[in-house]
Amino acid sequence: MFHSYRRLNKEGSKQRAINFDGDVVDRVFPAARDDDAIELDLKYETDHGVELKSHRIKRQEKNWRLEGNCPQDSLYDFVDPGCLFAMVVDAGTKPATGAWAVYPADHEVTLAITSHAESSQLTAQSMIALYGSEGGYTLDLLCASKPELFGAPVSVLATPAAAGRTADSGPVHLPPNPRRLVRILASVGHSLPSAVADIVDNSISADATEIDIVFREPDQGHGRWMAITDNGRGMDRQQLAEAMRIGSITEYEERDLGKYGYGLKGASWSQAESFTVVTRQQGEAPHHLSWDAETMDNWEASRADLESWIARVISLGDHGTCVFWRDMRPPRHTSASRGVEPYTAEIRDLSRHLGLVFHRFLNGHARGRKAVTIRINGNAVAPNDPVGHSLATAYDRKPIRVPTATEDAYVDVQAFLLPSEQEVKELHEVDAEAARRDLDRLGMFGRRNESQGLYLYRNDRLIQWGGWHEMWTTNDEKTKLARVVVDFGSALDDQFSVNISKQKVVLPQQVQEHIKRLADDARKASRRKYLDDSPVKNGRPKTPKGNGKPAGPQPANPGNANPGGTMSPTVVVAGGNQPRPEPVMPVRKVRNADFSWKISRSMTGQEEIQVSESETDLQALFDSVSANEEALARLAGFLRRLDKAGVQGLLSKGNTA
Repeated sequence: MFHSYRRLNKEGSKQRAINFDGDVVDRVFPAARDDDAIELDLKYETDHGVELKSHRIKRQEKNWRLEGNCPQDSLYDFVDPGCLFAMVVDAGTKPATGAWAVYPADHEVTLAITSHAESSQLTAQSMIALYGSEGGYTLDLLCASKPELFGAPVSVLATPAAAGRTADSGPVHLPPNPRRLVRILASVGHSLPSAVADIVDNSISADATEIDIVFREPDQGHGRWMAITDNGRGMDRQQLAEAMRIGSITEYEERDLGKYGYGLKGASWSQAESFTVVTRQQGEAPHHLSWDAETMDNWEASRADLESWIARVISLGDHGTCVFWRDMRPPRHTSASRGVEPYTAEIRDLSRHLGLVFHRFLNGHARGRKAVTIRINGNAVAPNDPVGHSLATAYDRKPIRVPTATEDAYVDVQAFLLPSEQEVKELHEVDAEAARRDLDRLGMFGRRNESQGLYLYRNDRLIQWGGWHEMWTTNDEKTKLARVVVDFGSALDDQFSVNISKQKVVLPQQVQEHIKRLADDARKASRRKYLDDSPVKNGRPKTPKGNGKPAGPQPANPGNANPGGTMSPTVVVAGGNQPRPEPVMPVRKVRNADFSWKISRSMTGQEEIQVSESETDLQALFDSVSANEEALARLAGFLRRLDKAGVQGLLSKGNTA
């Protein structure tokens, strides 16, 4: 990037560039497509002072490159490998704005940043993106060292105003630090989809039947924001104030989805530093309250007038509530989907999550509730019933009695056997695209083996799914078609240790023993179907037969049918004189520069193929043969032989002979 690097004969080639890792660009510019050139107006230092110049970040084969400015100033003569490049950017507008600077490797700012925990990921990744409070220490250092570029230091860790003085003999008033408390409350493990689901819980508990989520591209002038609006019964001023209180006192009805009076605040702060709730009851005027972590030193929620653009976004009908998140944090981990920009992937993942978690409400099957419609940017969320496929087989439903301190409660357990991949393809014999959609939804869009196991519903809302808890330690490939639905009510929250974010359940041993007996039949049937569906059995071609339903259980109600996701590829067993293909294994893309590919075992003990993100050609090869089980098996076997020949060592040395 710097002419001085060549002028001082420091380089061995004509390339002088600052390359940005794809994950960093995805986090800062989530709406950018691979064919975009991201425009930036950036300040930087010259021999004659600070200047503003247009830059751009443009996609290269494996990363992004900063272009448009190649300074010739002699002040950059110090630039060497190991120096620190820092850029502060506001990506909420087009073009983005900000500033950049370079510090020598031995500069006090470089040493202070690289010795702090905020920069720990630099060791492995060489480049990171820190948002807001994630980089408060780093930002303060940059501002203090070069205020003409980055502005005056404003610490996000500043302590609140001092408490009022008290007499030595009296009590000491020690209010919590609001910013730190907000971070603690926000760290319960919410992702964007789970946080939105927590808000939707409140909407459904308020008898909403229409829920609209607006989540626009973050570079349209107002940054990253979201509005979640419902047509529920709304709240009066006192109810709103109590709902905004941390640790609010809320009386929940038996079928309510809420718990602890925490969901609104925890979900909101997990995604944003500030949020507003606007609500309206039938026949009343709307009113609102806002929390902002930067201005809540006295624990006073704001009733200040909303900015005009926010007021336009929040549009309530005669009654309802809107939760508005502003200045949202970007996701820590971006989607690995090839060719899909992170913003689009976020909307896709949010829709899939809500369609699974609330499928009974969307289908109108939740007890005592009207059907609910959820829309994201105007597009309706499709329900995904994990056992609702027309070819799924349902076993008898069994109630389990669980004593509580006040009365006996009941858990309903029902096992299901899913159709195999071959059965789904036969069902859609003339429509390959319909078969693919069915398989995608059945397999939770690629989770395959991990989607077998228990599906736990609390008041008809799915809160945990996949895996066999402590009953079986691994997800066997042969039992991947077995699922067990477990229904319980809020009366069992304590017995089941439902956590504060309603995402984790611990089942008592007594309940597990009952479930294990009921699940065993479905697991055995899955193993039989797995063997029956092998393309070759006992050395001879398999004789085609019906849909493989086990004796005893009855077919699930076709009216509940809902296509599901991809099954794991079937293991191919060959006989006779034919060569034996290697078993097919899941393929996972990883960030690792130490290898191009690796055949290892996952945490569940299953073999898998890991492919480095840098090996785009190999990734593309796997993608192109993903639908062909035999091709995947033979490609896995070929990689094994390459490993035995030491080919990866040659590749790492750049030897192409």
